[in-house]
Amino acid sequence: MKQKLLLLMAVSLTVVSCSTHQRSYIVSNEEFIVELKKPASRGALEIGLQGLFLGVNYLAEKTSKSLSSSYAQSISVNDYYTSTSGITEKTYNEIHIKKYAKRIEEEEKSDLMVIIRDEISKQPTARGSSAVLEVKDVIREKEDDLLNFHAIIGIESDPENPGVSRLSFNDLRILFSKTRVYQDENLNAIVSVQIEGQWRNTDGSPNKGVLIEQEYDFRNLKYGVENQIKEPIKSPWYYDIPITSEIDQNEKFGVVKVNVQVREYEGSKSKYINKLPDILSENKDAIIKDGASTIEKMMN
Repeated sequence: MKQKLLLLMAVSLTVVSCSTHQRSYIVSNEEFIVELKKPASRGALEIGLQGLFLGVNYLAEKTSKSLSSSYAQSISVNDYYTSTSGITEKTYNEIHIKKYAKRIEEEEKSDLMVIIRDEISKQPTARGSSAVLEVKDVIREKEDDLLNFHAIIGIESDPENPGVSRLSFNDLRILFSKTRVYQDENLNAIVSVQIEGQWRNTDGSPNKGVLIEQEYDFRNLKYGVENQIKEPIKSPWYYDIPITSEIDQNEKFGVVKVNVQVREYEGSKSKYINKLPDILSENKDAIIKDGASTIEKMMN
């Protein structure tokens, strides 16, 4: 009798500890979008149109069953600098990384909408350094989808020289995930950003190169609308594409390409947790170029 009781307790503990977190393992299609945003002073309408025009959708590929998911996307612009009244400055000041979930099961979707609306209503109304999410940003009724991942990385210019820059990771919110997370665990995410540049030298010859690569390893993330970044994470200063306005018909000042790769994985129960950082570091070029398919090949 005692043995049966102990066995029953062990089974009960296993069931409880292995139950899935309410806001994870949400079955859906996902769109992975990278946007370059103009400063708010240029007008809200212009920001919205820019995002729609430049945002590129990516149907995420699932890897290693349900405990991890990977996403990759790139965006290029040829108007990285702008010159008004004789002052040259950056056209864009933020990289936005978004993930939307579509075709969620109706009951599950309704439950998430109730939770998210409640969390948004409880956000502080005072303006701070972090952007406050609005219901319309998360629940897009027209597109019939829900925002589940949102990151904002600022592109800061040196006050003395707009050709010298640094990245500032300012906001990270994970509202729910397709990646499975057990109830007693938290979600982890690695965000890799690479910025490439193509420009012409003063003699007119073409040039290109990687301007900066940054990898952010986030552990024990909590679900919800609250910003996970308590203090902005600043990169070292780096040289941007040069401002070579003296070159004939080079008013656009070259091309900038932003490559983003996001990897979500569950905590200690994931068999990839120990080797994942090494995989990303050793295969960074291939991952950024080919995204999820490369990771899938390496792990199979």
